[in-house]
Amino acid sequence: MTASASPSVTPPNLALVLSAVTINGLLIILGTLGNLLVLLVIFFNIRLATPSNLLLGNLALIDLLSLFVVSPGGIYKYMCRKGFCHVPETFVVANRGLSQFIAPAAVSSLLSIAVDRILSIKYPFKYTSMMTKRRAVVIISLTWLLGAFISAVFMVLNFIYIQPAYCTVIMLVTIFLYIHIFLFALKKERQIASLQISNVQRNTNFLHERKSTRTMAMILGVFCAAWIPALIFYSVVFPSDPRYFDIQNWINIIYYLNASLNPYIYCVRSANFRKTMRKMVKACMLRYS
Repeated sequence: MTASASPSVTPPNLALVLSAVTINGLLIILGTLGNLLVLLVIFFNIRLATPSNLLLGNLALIDLLSLFVVSPGGIYKYMCRKGFCHVPETFVVANRGLSQFIAPAAVSSLLSIAVDRILSIKYPFKYTSMMTKRRAVVIISLTWLLGAFISAVFMVLNFIYIQPAYCTVIMLVTIFLYIHIFLFALKKERQIASLQISNVQRNTNFLHERKSTRTMAMILGVFCAAWIPALIFYSVVFPSDPRYFDIQNWINIIYYLNASLNPYIYCVRSANFRKTMRKMVKACMLRYS
């Protein structure tokens, strides 16, 4: 988000404020539990700690930080702007800095996952040598460094356009990559359909390809649905508009919805993750029952 002058204060709509706070609270609980469970599954199960899953874990960690730290701060600021409390200036600065860090770090993580998916689909025999755990850790470090750099430039130099410009470019590249993956998967499915192979093998390949295609379509759809409204909002609505903070709050809710759904889209569709999650939940229930 960019720093700007505050719009004129309007009388608070209690129903609107309560609905926004309630939805934010539900998303925080849902997203925190989902992302935390994904992190526990990856980092406490060596078999699942593959380079691809490490990148997913990085996204889950960024989403967890967004939901557990930034989102509650955003709710507090929203309620204070509505006259229910007073927000200290230091809190505003800290929350703004974290918000500026989260967005570029998240889109960088999404880009790294898209690149990883392209490598694994287009170069299945070279993938293990191209994407190692060490390289995955380097990529993860870069996503956090980029987020910190963008946040520092925004906060220290007051270059308010660097974050939206960077996120826009990375999002467009990521969308293009996912479209390319989706089209490649469809092309590959048609190629498999034209092969003269046994019905059993054909059916198995078809099931795998259809699931992969559906997953890519879900990823692309949720990604676009979460980010395009924000791009439109910050392009056409100005802080001088008295409805700015109300609309901004719902735009943020859309992003937090994306952050809450990410662990379920990226990981829960994996049979290995589902099996490991069930084991962990059962173990916790037996331990504390």
